[in-house]
Amino acid sequence: MRSMITQRQGILLASIIENFIRTAEPVSSKLLEKSGFFGLSSATIRAEMNGLEDLGFLAHIYTSSGRVPTDRAYRYYVDNMVVNQKSKIKNQKYQNVIKSAVHDAGTDPREINRIVAQTLSELSDNLVITGIEEEQDFFKVGLSSLFEMPEFREFDRAFRLTSFFDEFESLFNKIEKEFFDLPAEALAKEGDIKIFIGRENTVPDIRDETVMFVKYNLPHDLTGSLTLIGPTRMDYAKNIGLIKYATGELNKLSKEV
Repeated sequence: MRSMITQRQGILLASIIENFIRTAEPVSSKLLEKSGFFGLSSATIRAEMNGLEDLGFLAHIYTSSGRVPTDRAYRYYVDNMVVNQKSKIKNQKYQNVIKSAVHDAGTDPREINRIVAQTLSELSDNLVITGIEEEQDFFKVGLSSLFEMPEFREFDRAFRLTSFFDEFESLFNKIEKEFFDLPAEALAKEGDIKIFIGRENTVPDIRDETVMFVKYNLPHDLTGSLTLIGPTRMDYAKNIGLIKYATGELNKLSKEV
């Protein structure tokens, strides 16, 4: 996919995605011109955006002259840009919050999962579900935070997400199997974190969202799972970084117990 996009188009696509992540508003060529993108004119930027649209990376919203990223755009962004940044959380505040939360949770696997779900949901503003695989015991936090986002003001979409939230425990084995049995090209190049963007999800109720799924070690030789769900417009670098740092601390803790 990389060869299909020029270096300038790749940087332009990242700029559009990052603008859309911040604002949830379609991005116009005039906006990018005002930001001084490569010193290019609005017409030149628009021509590049047309090329990206032809390749399936951008879409028009009929009520706006701006463009929005497609699932394909987010996949390109995650695979070619976010991963290249190593997705490490450099924010010391986030590191301290996660480290303190894991430390304060003690050694009870259930309490650890409860605190991790609460902490990562608060830091990401997304839905986080943690579980103990051997016990099918789950904590689900953050659905109300998602409903404050513009994407979930549509009743049908909110209803589908609520249904998934309510049925997650009964769906977990199916979800886990589908997430881990998908072809390698459907997985992000981000270690053990599986990332499914929009239509890459095979679960109907979340085919408009992005799902991140990871396993980690818990004390007493148990295995934990963490599922983070948010809009495709989520902050990928931040969320991947939060998950990697948290699971790193959890894996260290399990070795110490």
